[in-house]
Amino acid sequence: MEVKQCDFCRMPYQSMGKRICMDCMLKLDEDFIEIREYLYEHDRAGIEEVSEATGVSRKSILYLLKEERLIVGDEHGRGCGILKCESCKKSISTGRMCESCKQEVFAAIQESVGAVRKPKRITQEMLEEESLRGVAKLQLK
Repeated sequence: MEVKQCDFCRMPYQSMGKRICMDCMLKLDEDFIEIREYLYEHDRAGIEEVSEATGVSRKSILYLLKEERLIVGDEHGRGCGILKCESCKKSISTGRMCESCKQEVFAAIQESVGAVRKPKRITQEMLEEESLRGVAKLQLK
């Protein structure tokens, strides 16, 4: 095990591959449940509204968005400027990178390990389906 700094609380912890400590992971799981329950009754609520109603911090909500546990966007599923791709700065609805940048990274990894087959084109629908399995329809506006 290696000692790392938690991405969320910035405290040192013994890492087993995760980017956050166990305390923050448990707290974020509790926060996610609170948000999920609120969104079941208030579909497409704004970040500020969700934060105020649930007591979950904006920081926690943004972290859950980047971890692809929530999505944010307009009624057409497009990002609304809250999240930006960390590579090209395009507006995204969840995660850290847009679909095209993910494709480029995936292709580069495949090429670097000498993969013979062409990588399957990943669609936005596939990414959203995978990241939201079991919590489909959860969105923040």
